[in-house]
Amino acid sequence: MGSRPKANAPSRDDEQQPHDPYAKRPGYVTGVDGRTDTWTTASVAGIVTGIVVLFVSGLLQAPSPIAYGAAVVIGAVVWFGVRARRRAADRRDGRSPDAVAQARSRAVADANGGRRFLVAQNPVVVIVMGGVFLTVAVVQLVARGLSAGAVAVAVLLAASAVFFVVQGIGTLVVRRREESRGVDTGGH
Repeated sequence: MGSRPKANAPSRDDEQQPHDPYAKRPGYVTGVDGRTDTWTTASVAGIVTGIVVLFVSGLLQAPSPIAYGAAVVIGAVVWFGVRARRRAADRRDGRSPDAVAQARSRAVADANGGRRFLVAQNPVVVIVMGGVFLTVAVVQLVARGLSAGAVAVAVLLAASAVFFVVQGIGTLVVRRREESRGVDTGGH
């Protein structure tokens, strides 16, 4: 970690104004509270398009592998197409296309004491959640047998389980380090 400039020191990007990561921004979904959400309109458009394609495929009684494949491909094309247009518009208007993501990442790091990963309030609950995800993955794989769909669901659930377990263990390690240094974690 390098030294951070003081509040009155000039910023490296003087040409850019300070960015509120939650301020309303065009091209992003706005929550009911009026603040910019983490989901872009491009991602929402892609997901909704995929769901619509899957629904229409069901109405047309298309085989499942073709329906799911088409939904993923068409949803991804819409997602990345809308995203590319939004990024191009940001560049034309002189904005950084990554300003929202970078500002939000800085805000998360500032809130977590410089760490860019989740710091759970109760890491044991997060680890238990990971165990539940892993158990569900194994049980559904055994119950459904070895099929492409069952394996895909098992892999997704296992990846979620690993994410939660790693975050929980990371939180425990961070808290132990802070306790050994005598820093008040505020989470107890």
